[in-house]
Amino acid sequence: MFNNTETSPLLSQQDSHDIEFPRTPLVIILSVLSFGTVLGNSIVCFAINNHPALRHVTYLSIFSLAIADLMAGLIAIPSYIFKKFTWEEPYDTIVCDTFRASYFLTGYASILSLSIISVERLIAIKIPLKHMTIVTRRRVILALLAVWSEALIISSLPFVPWDSNDSYKQCNYQPPHWWSIMVIISNVIVPFLVIVVCYTFMYLTAQTHIKKICSDKKGVKYNTVHFSACRERNERRGNITIMIVIGVFVLSWFPSCFYYFLQKTCPQCFSESFESKESIVNALVKILTFTSSFLNPMIYCWRSREFRSVFLKICMKEKQKLTESFSSYINNHNTRRGNTELKSIGCSTPDLKRKGDIQENCNIKKTHVCCYV
Repeated sequence: MFNNTETSPLLSQQDSHDIEFPRTPLVIILSVLSFGTVLGNSIVCFAINNHPALRHVTYLSIFSLAIADLMAGLIAIPSYIFKKFTWEEPYDTIVCDTFRASYFLTGYASILSLSIISVERLIAIKIPLKHMTIVTRRRVILALLAVWSEALIISSLPFVPWDSNDSYKQCNYQPPHWWSIMVIISNVIVPFLVIVVCYTFMYLTAQTHIKKICSDKKGVKYNTVHFSACRERNERRGNITIMIVIGVFVLSWFPSCFYYFLQKTCPQCFSESFESKESIVNALVKILTFTSSFLNPMIYCWRSREFRSVFLKICMKEKQKLTESFSSYINNHNTRRGNTELKSIGCSTPDLKRKGDIQENCNIKKTHVCCYV
């Protein structure tokens, strides 16, 4: 299945000049990211799906984000690891197509889900009294379905053979020049601007609420002010959590998007000496993008009390199951061992059980024989 021969004249000419990222450290890093991403986001999905405290409409968008991250850990990262090896046809093309399609799909679904989270949080802060009537479960689900449909369609377009003049194709998945620019603008830059605008308004609104609460302390009863302050503090803590998630996403994805956008729009911006280092840069920006999916569940655990309590409950249940399984194994092992000892001295266990107490029916220690009544 592995192919150690030359795959193309183009690759054979570049092999002696390109500086490759060391394969073994890269595979280890990506394997850790994949395992952590799958484990963490599986717990997030399980927690939201099985615990009523996390079934609020806000967590629907977080669930969508966790699904995208889980797909990245299950498909995108492992296929990128496989892509680092040389395969015979058609496996080489299948691995390359799988990685590119899953990489774009999960990335676009993630950033669009974050956009929906930002808009929902803005409505909750800006007009809290109308939040429940505007942001309904049905509307959020429809918005998320639209987001995933758009991401699926956009990430499938490169499978269409737009340019048939390319002599050597590593993948059937070939994004054309116009597609790359259009998608970076529509699925990266525009959602990023939406996120920035939403959180700018949220910050200004939160500052206004804090000043209003402080000014009302003199003329309003303490209990009312205390309740408002606690509610404001909880809302602010939730928004800070989402801001951290979005900040990590931007820091992880912005270098990749900027790098590929510059490649498509300004190839002359890269010097000839950069070509030898291109493989290392590609690997580094990929690791950065995968880090976002790895960190999101940790951020939920660290910042959200609801998630922390649910995670602790899940861990306690799993611990209890493991303890019960271990105890059951020990008991079964002791029972089998006792039965084996009885058989070795010629006693029939079923007969002994049917007749009652072993010690009463047969004094094994003294006579070493079995009694039958």
